[in-house]
Amino acid sequence: MLVANKSNGEVFSLANGKAKKELEKIRSREKFYCPDCGEEVIMKLGSKKIWHFSHTASGSCQYEYDRESEYHLSGKLKLYNWLKKQGIYAELEKFDQQMRQKPDIAFDWNGQKYAIEFQCSIIHADIFEKRTKTYLEHDVIPIWIAAENLIKRKSHMVVSMNHFLYLFLRRPHNDWNFPAFCPISGQLINLHGSIPISTRKAIAILEVKNLSQTSIEDLLNPKARHQPFIKIWQTENQKLKSRYLMNPGAWQNRFLKELYRNRLSLLTLPPVLGLPVHFSPYIETPSFIWQTYLYLDVFRQHKIGEFIHYPQIQDAFAKRVKKGDIRLRVLPAAGERDAWYALAEYVFLLTKVGYLEKINSGMVKVQKEIEIPSSIDRQLEAEAKFFAEYENKIAQSVFQ
Repeated sequence: MLVANKSNGEVFSLANGKAKKELEKIRSREKFYCPDCGEEVIMKLGSKKIWHFSHTASGSCQYEYDRESEYHLSGKLKLYNWLKKQGIYAELEKFDQQMRQKPDIAFDWNGQKYAIEFQCSIIHADIFEKRTKTYLEHDVIPIWIAAENLIKRKSHMVVSMNHFLYLFLRRPHNDWNFPAFCPISGQLINLHGSIPISTRKAIAILEVKNLSQTSIEDLLNPKARHQPFIKIWQTENQKLKSRYLMNPGAWQNRFLKELYRNRLSLLTLPPVLGLPVHFSPYIETPSFIWQTYLYLDVFRQHKIGEFIHYPQIQDAFAKRVKKGDIRLRVLPAAGERDAWYALAEYVFLLTKVGYLEKINSGMVKVQKEIEIPSSIDRQLEAEAKFFAEYENKIAQSVFQ
């Protein structure tokens, strides 16, 4: 940790810019204590690691700041100094007695309180959610910044997104985003978009800037960045479907077994069963799976001209969730939304591409049937035609 209390209770920070000789003098005549547990800590002024305070070997502090890596110490110190250079009053490692939490950096901006958490290692989702909820309950907006080395690029506009990284997602300007930082290169990365392909891959745009060339607005309110993505979406979904079929355990896959029982093939599903929607990060299950379940349970059961009430669609979706066929995500930093928004968006998108007609806020009418291609070649033809006609409408829906 970079901050400790002196014997008189005064806060002492190693981010104050004092020279080593001066700090050695202070260390020789002063004792320091952990702001959290009250145990004595040692000021370490080595040449290989950032100067910091450390508990003794027998210490029992529950916050375990001694486990902080050089990467973490360096990152939060650089972010702290970056805020100071912009004239923003910030506090490093301030323990809040009311919240019982210690953000890496706390600061005020335009009358709003913020807490920066620079996260370099994976923590349990329950801990992440609890910290986020506590901040929000105390009118503090948490800004979770991921270590850059947690993000793995797979190809152009495709990144590896595990369950932990989805927790960082937020929606400034109604666009999915989360920031990352690398203290070694000094680069701030804004990850825009986050359109899930599978449970571990997403389409996203990575905007990279040197920290010295960015402002607080680039962190708090980054401008959305959009690029055409449908071709990538098609390619990645075909890859995913092939992997499902090539998997040695494919014969045990619940979804594939259900397709077989219904005389359907994964490679001939129509393009309308597998569309991206803006709120799809709330659903962990790939879109072509959860949308096919809706087709089997609802849309296939209704003929042209018949009405479908939205609660029917909700109920079918909820039953699949309960059975474990569809898995959801909790996104604590993204506000009070959930998977129902993704479901409603998909139904609305079906009206935009001509399969349904909106009657009122709770009912739609079937305009045309969802046809199943008779072969893989027919499926590829239908998909190319569909996306050529509706690409713009789909993109508008995703980017809102």
